[in-house]
Amino acid sequence: MFNIIKSLNYSARRDTPNWITIISLLLMPFFILFLSGMMNSGSTSEMTPSLYYASSNLGTVFVFSLIGVMILGSKLVAGDAADKTLNYELMAGHSRTRVFTGRMISGFLWGTVLVFIIFMLPVGLFDLIYGWGPETVKGEVLLRCVLTFFTMMRYCAYVMMLATVTRSAGKGIALGYATMMIIAIVQSILEELLKIVIVYPTAFTNGCALLITTNSKYVVENGKQVCKFDTAVTGEMIWKTIGVSILFTVIYMVISYINFKKTDRD
Repeated sequence: MFNIIKSLNYSARRDTPNWITIISLLLMPFFILFLSGMMNSGSTSEMTPSLYYASSNLGTVFVFSLIGVMILGSKLVAGDAADKTLNYELMAGHSRTRVFTGRMISGFLWGTVLVFIIFMLPVGLFDLIYGWGPETVKGEVLLRCVLTFFTMMRYCAYVMMLATVTRSAGKGIALGYATMMIIAIVQSILEELLKIVIVYPTAFTNGCALLITTNSKYVVENGKQVCKFDTAVTGEMIWKTIGVSILFTVIYMVISYINFKKTDRD
């Protein structure tokens, strides 16, 4: 299994679309901040992590991060489906369980762990340069960020399931993107017309709920008026985010495994 993971990682490091995705994820936060600064006629030269969260830019970056999850996760588990690499792995004596496990581990490493690290880099960079900032509580925002890891893991498992069942990274990416757009549209309609807010049923809505807040009030600190945002994390938010994410991750993995185990390779 280790050799399978090593082989997939070797191939992924030499895949140009993967690097385009990674570079895009690295640049996306700064591009969004640049546009946000232009539209608000403001400056992004002193963007603290607190303001980065309070301005909802972190939530916007999360949405683009899911696209990165979608691409990297799908390509790691099914990017080589067309050249029948799976057949060679099976004929080399590897069991289907080991082949499946090796691919899923690689998919999670690239599609969840790597994307989450890239997602958190601007937060650490801004904190290092400018300090945290007064708008939010540092520990609460960081806890929200940690919880988004579980939503990324859940979404990665979903797109890897799609790629495994369809035997195509391209189809996995397309279906994953279509799912995200449908969820966004349905969420918008329900919220606007029926005042129904969806949070935990999908990774997209769960992550956005963690990283976008509208509750705020003005307070005076050190003689200055500061807009304080409510970033408190409830116990319900923690256990539902983690519990539901793990539950759906397991369901997606079981479906993928059953399909992989019983379906003949081309």
